[in-house]
Amino acid sequence: MQSLHETIKAKAYELRIPFPEIPNYISDNLKYEFYDWQKEAFENLITFEAIKEKTNDTNPTHLMFNMATGTGKTLLMASCILYYYKQGYRKFIFFVNQNNIVDKTENNFINETHSKYLFADTIVVDDKTVKIEKVDTFSNNDDAIEIKFTTIQKLYNDIHIEKENQVYLDDLIKKDIVMLADEGHHLNADTKKKKQEELDLETELTKKTSQDEIERKGWEHTVIELLLNKNGSTEENRNVLLEFTATIPDNQRVADKYAPKTIYKFGLKEFLSAGYTKEINLVSSTLIKRERILQALLFSWYRHQIALRNNIPNFKPVILFRSKTIDESKADYEEFLAMVKSLTAKDFGFLTNIESKFIEGESIYEQGKSRVLDLIKFIKDEGIKKTEIIGFIKDNFTERNCIITNSKTNKTKQEKTDEDQEKLLNSLEDKNNHIRAIFTVNRLTEGWDVLNLFDIVRLYSGRDEGKDKKGNRKAGSATVSEIQLIGRGVRYYPFSYNDKQKNKRKFDNQLDNEMRVLEELYYHSDSDHRYIDELKRELKKKGFIDDGKVEKRFNLKKEFADSDFYKSVRIWKNEQVENPDRKQKTLDYLKDNLDLKFDLESLGIREEELDFDSDDADTERLNINEQNKKTIPVKVKDFEKHIFQKAINIKAKSDKSLLRFELLKEELQIKSIEDFREKIVGDFEIKLVTTKKSIDEVSNKEKLDVLVKFFDTLLIELKQNINPHIGTEFSAYKLQEFFDEEVRKSVKKDEESKRIEDELKYQDWYVLDQFYGTSEEKGLIEFIQETIVNLQGKYKEVYLLRNEEQYKIYDFTTGQGFQPDFILFLKDKSKLYYQIFIEPKGDNLLDADKWKNDFLKKITEKYSDNKILKIEGKDYSLIGLPLFNKKDTKEFTEAYDKLIS
Repeated sequence: MQSLHETIKAKAYELRIPFPEIPNYISDNLKYEFYDWQKEAFENLITFEAIKEKTNDTNPTHLMFNMATGTGKTLLMASCILYYYKQGYRKFIFFVNQNNIVDKTENNFINETHSKYLFADTIVVDDKTVKIEKVDTFSNNDDAIEIKFTTIQKLYNDIHIEKENQVYLDDLIKKDIVMLADEGHHLNADTKKKKQEELDLETELTKKTSQDEIERKGWEHTVIELLLNKNGSTEENRNVLLEFTATIPDNQRVADKYAPKTIYKFGLKEFLSAGYTKEINLVSSTLIKRERILQALLFSWYRHQIALRNNIPNFKPVILFRSKTIDESKADYEEFLAMVKSLTAKDFGFLTNIESKFIEGESIYEQGKSRVLDLIKFIKDEGIKKTEIIGFIKDNFTERNCIITNSKTNKTKQEKTDEDQEKLLNSLEDKNNHIRAIFTVNRLTEGWDVLNLFDIVRLYSGRDEGKDKKGNRKAGSATVSEIQLIGRGVRYYPFSYNDKQKNKRKFDNQLDNEMRVLEELYYHSDSDHRYIDELKRELKKKGFIDDGKVEKRFNLKKEFADSDFYKSVRIWKNEQVENPDRKQKTLDYLKDNLDLKFDLESLGIREEELDFDSDDADTERLNINEQNKKTIPVKVKDFEKHIFQKAINIKAKSDKSLLRFELLKEELQIKSIEDFREKIVGDFEIKLVTTKKSIDEVSNKEKLDVLVKFFDTLLIELKQNINPHIGTEFSAYKLQEFFDEEVRKSVKKDEESKRIEDELKYQDWYVLDQFYGTSEEKGLIEFIQETIVNLQGKYKEVYLLRNEEQYKIYDFTTGQGFQPDFILFLKDKSKLYYQIFIEPKGDNLLDADKWKNDFLKKITEKYSDNKILKIEGKDYSLIGLPLFNKKDTKEFTEAYDKLIS
């Protein structure tokens, strides 16, 4: 059975529903921007509702977002709240199966001072400020967004076990409600069974109630039957249920149930391959428990040092120590504190001859030995004394900085955290959060958002692997819990570095970069090979690791590195700089080119004036008014000051508005709003289409509406046209500055790439000793292989250099960075050097990367057609060839042939 997300685009196309755009009231009111997958998920939701409207579907909405842990489901929920508010909904219920997740989500939606609050400080929809309020019972207030936060157990009890001031079913049925269900995979007990069982609805759900009974009573009866379906009411039902889960159970009935409801799917494999997680490194050794703990502490110190010397502020790596039982966790916690207090240089004696104590495989996921050797080399090269490291550990791992997920007030046999501990655990990244180590058993396997967890240390040995009904090997519950913890830990800790994307891995193609350690999660365990096999098997099964990934090392061929050409040739590039005229230049352009025409009366007759019993008369009046309309030109500065100020205030409510005075002052060097009115936008001309004779007849309310619409238009155009950066002119550099060091990359095994590599190995014109590429890059190599003889016949020297992300150029207009995949160097017989940029591009990226094609053309115009660059007595011509595409090589071939002719 196909899922909804697989069919929705075709259905929309069939109904001629246009491709959706993310509304401004969504992007302006969220604290963070969408990732691509969140954007696509939200677009699917908009499309689904458009299909419902087009097909007159009046059923309640029930959808599932099946998205991996860490992909930002909660931000997507926040966007759904804004979307349904705009559609007229005011009452929302958020529920889940765990109290700690409820508390965490409250902070995301309600607590404006919390670091993980997801909305803008001020929410503005339709120029009105919107409040979000936490409630126990819904009011009749239709201005604010009201959210009831609860667990599935409490929601059931509120409805079935009457208590004063609780939400009652009759009240809920009367309202249009949006329900948000997190971790929905827990909530399908009844669906999993062939036979439906009778429910005892008068029994209260408590902490002792089985999970199975909670699911059947709380979810499938209370949420689906009573709330979503309004207890069978025949009245119009606009209710919405949105489920969010990382895991849909491996049960055919549940899978079939959710196929027509799964509006979006973004699994762990897709998430990991997109580069927005840490890379996992399994660090297995024969170290005893104490040494394994010290090793993790050393890595914590090492990461801190690397962050410091690369100017990454407030970097606080956290270690999680996992024990088998609560009693063992308490003992491990006490032993750890005692060890830290008494730490001496002798405790690090295990670092001697440490190579023999580690198990390291070929996979990039088992590089523990390499990382430890990197750490030891760093200590030696920097001349760091053990006393300095010990001081760091003693300062950072005091009792105050450690937490055990078992509060002192807990009298039960299960792990339990108090409110203060929950706050600390859910804000570990905060600058003022002092926690550096966590001791736990199973408390944090679900509903825990953490970005700065870098080490998980397994403090026990053994395994509990079993077999399923078919006799196949089945991971034990301990291993499953460990996988869940790893799933929490792989979430990426964002940091700024050069011009690289903040929230994405930056060094996959630079495996030897010391900062790689800031993008890896280490799982420390003993060397039990059967346990390691079990763990790896489960990690592969869940998509955390891919055995097909290998490390590849790229170097210049010795002959080329030793050549006079390599030593003497210059490579040309430019830099990205701030655009000094970014706002004013854009405003000047818009003033001259923006057509600001507003129809003052819209249809010419206000709706309340229409006589619906006399269509002919109304049509005649409409026609007369249309004929009597004229255009009155008026400049913005001609509007009264107080009306201008009020329009500014309306549009500046949003935190992200460019019209907030502090932003205007900074960007446009103005001293007051009056400066902005007179000097910046005052000369913008607005054309009023109206039946009125002059601006004097236009009411203040109409003038305000016109100015608000003017600012709406202006802001949209500014956002689309402002370029904060530009690219400079090109300058010459030595080739060695970019192409000298070995490049280590993580790649997937590929036989076709290996075949091409073997062919290129003995070709002097290809200057790297290894090759790996996409299908388009392979196609480009084959194209050049077929024509290389022609190039060699015309030019004295011919070299093709693969750019493994070492070299970047910047678009002249926007400053956007571009790393061309190949650079072709040619030297003709008259000593003219050519530097030719070549970029292969697949069909799916041709439109999105059209700007690269335009940039390459500009390079040719600037530095080949119109100007030859000169340096050190040599002439250089820079040429950007059109994008290469295997299926359509016409434009590329025409430009390429000019090199030969």
